[in-house]
Amino acid sequence: MPATLDPEGARLLEYLVRIAPRVDPANLTTFPTYSGVHEALGLEMIGRTWGDSLDRQGMSSLAMWANEMSYPSITGFIIDSEKRQPADGYFKFYGKDPDADGAWWLSEVAQAKLHSWPHLTWATKAAAPTKNQPEAHGRYSLHQNAQTVVELVAENSRFFLKSEWGPISSRWPALSFSKRSVGDYLNREYNPARDFIVYAGTGNPERTKEAEFRKRLLSILITEPGQPIPTEDLVPWESWQAALTEHDKAWPHSFGVRAAWSLTDLPGAGELTPKAYRSLGIRSNWGGVVEILGAERTALLPLRIEWVELPNRGVVQTASAGRDRLRDIKADPSLNSALTRMALLIQARLGGPRSVRREVPGRTLPVGTNLVALLHKKWIEQNQRCALCDQLVRLDTEKKLLQCSPDRKDSKNPSYGDDNLQITHLACNLAKNDGTTEDFEEWLELVSGELGQPE
Repeated sequence: MPATLDPEGARLLEYLVRIAPRVDPANLTTFPTYSGVHEALGLEMIGRTWGDSLDRQGMSSLAMWANEMSYPSITGFIIDSEKRQPADGYFKFYGKDPDADGAWWLSEVAQAKLHSWPHLTWATKAAAPTKNQPEAHGRYSLHQNAQTVVELVAENSRFFLKSEWGPISSRWPALSFSKRSVGDYLNREYNPARDFIVYAGTGNPERTKEAEFRKRLLSILITEPGQPIPTEDLVPWESWQAALTEHDKAWPHSFGVRAAWSLTDLPGAGELTPKAYRSLGIRSNWGGVVEILGAERTALLPLRIEWVELPNRGVVQTASAGRDRLRDIKADPSLNSALTRMALLIQARLGGPRSVRREVPGRTLPVGTNLVALLHKKWIEQNQRCALCDQLVRLDTEKKLLQCSPDRKDSKNPSYGDDNLQITHLACNLAKNDGTTEDFEEWLELVSGELGQPE
């Protein structure tokens, strides 16, 4: 059996194979950097360095897979922006010396450029999502280059059919509806981490003016539910004015669209999804959405798709980041409980009484800070490890001193803002007290027996 590659590693491989022709071993300016790959793939920074972050989002998986398969080291394409070569961990993985084996690295790059890499579709399905991995089209695994619907979906993905005048496009880059009840239904039933909306052209020549779109499946998209947004704020001014002229305010409410694909063959909606399509004609479903179930859902999977670039996609995704984080938190009761407890601890410390023996600045929090979201960000950045002792912080422990605790990096700085907040074990926090991180590290060396006794 061949080694498997997880979805994030497969996506990174796909990107590196795509840019391989322009990577020149004789010109280091043609190599992508770790931070540049984050930007190109829309990844968040979730490590102590850009390289560490990329390791956790596919690079480590790709390196191990390529090594097991005896393929050239394609991760050598990616370099540190200052060192102008891969991070030291790249060389150590292969038992090489970063200072002496530059020629070996560039030889691997040259071989990777010429290598015939396997088709990547199988790789994206090789490893099922784990509890801590994003499913289907989460933040780190959006398949812009997918060719069929099946490459996008998870086993539990749901599809919702909606009638439209035409396919999703830059002319109308929003999911619009006339009744707020549609938004309420999607807020209740639709999960943007796994589910999709499918557009079907109406049979009404006045609404679906292009004959080729009538009664056809047109697009598949990921929308962002939440508070409905006035449609005029999401679509181009010209499109909104044209809609007002022709239909008055027929679609006043909208959700943003995070990603979209066109269905290239425009299959007949009545032939492929007959029950769902007929259901849209029921009076109670006018202007709404219906779920595509059973064999009709299965029939969608082999359909061919093509990525659609939308003008406001980046804005929608940025606005969605906070909602994604809250969904992640709520999906994990233990994490939600721990983060809420730490947030309450910080709230209790804010504006507390000053010491009667010495002046101590009151604790502060930047205006507008969502403490639970900020603590979750720190939890991800620290890879669930204590910022002081670098050991795992377990959420399920009943041992009080091993529970997670919010700590200020610089105890003299009263702020619990992003740049001064970290998560530690309660015992480590108490040991550090109002000392510095250096003070704590010296204490840790002493109690662990690693610090020699003074002569």
